[in-house]
Amino acid sequence: MIIEKYYSRENIIKNLSKYEANYQIALGKLIHLSGIKETSYEVDFKLALGSIYELINDLKEVENLDSIFEEELRKQTAMDVLQKFVNENMELIQSKNFAIEPIINEINDNNYFNETMNEVYEENLKLYFQKYNDFITEELAFQIKGAVEELAQK
Repeated sequence: MIIEKYYSRENIIKNLSKYEANYQIALGKLIHLSGIKETSYEVDFKLALGSIYELINDLKEVENLDSIFEEELRKQTAMDVLQKFVNENMELIQSKNFAIEPIINEINDNNYFNETMNEVYEENLKLYFQKYNDFITEELAFQIKGAVEELAQK
């Protein structure tokens, strides 16, 4: 069962770690491209879990989910970052004529993350893994899994 696999404590930790590492890198690129410096770097734990749930739910019928999951998680995270960034900086983005569509295309075409970003991702992933390993207890993982099972029944 997909819930058993993707919502074990170990996989919750791995997926949240990957989400946050990708999030910070994607946000850094947007800040660099836009020149907008005043933004929040915080990753909302609940929103991250919700985004991961939606991704898994959307792809649950795909035969090769295991082989595409990490790439799809990366794309989803970048889209989440872009959406939040645009929502928080709409006026500045409009005043600078900052084009969003090319960024969406880069994300969808899997060209958003370059080699340097991938290296930073690998370096930072260990830090985020430790953070979530300390935060996600067996009890919390059980609660997350139970909430997902409830959602899946609706």
